Amino acid sequence: MIQRIQSLYLLISSILLAFFFFMPYANYTVGPQDVKISLSASGLGQDGSVVENLPKLWAVLALVILSLAATLATIFLFKKRKLQARLCIFNIVLLVGLQGLLFYIVKTMEGRLMASPSYSLIFIFPLVCAILTYLAYRAIAKDEALIRSLDRLR
Repeated sequence: MIQRIQSLYLLISSILLAFFFFMPYANYTVGPQDVKISLSASGLGQDGSVVENLPKLWAVLALVILSLAATLATIFLFKKRKLQARLCIFNIVLLVGLQGLLFYIVKTMEGRLMASPSYSLIFIFPLVCAILTYLAYRAIAKDEALIRSLDRLR
């Protein structure tokens, strides 16, 4: 199971998705006193404490949880390659949607706070996870093609 390259790609992707619960997506510097506000899964925060909960972030958390569950399910469905490939495609769509939603939320907060964001490294993790999931999909398709070619020889 874990010795296959697609399982490693998916495991790295799930680890990157787990960081979404702990790290901020973007930071804002607001006002003349240069108050630093961070946007994370818990909402807008200042110095590690939550200032305001945002209802839009529930959609981000739902997409992250759904994508993380799909990634972990894909790892453990190693005997069902067709279902594994379909889950990979579904997960890629979820991750691209998550990236778009994150961009929308950060831009909305930019207008609301009247401050330009400085993006965190975690902001690009959905795209990295989508690329890793695509690489896993290619490896799964290659395995499926190998199995079909062996069936033709019998």
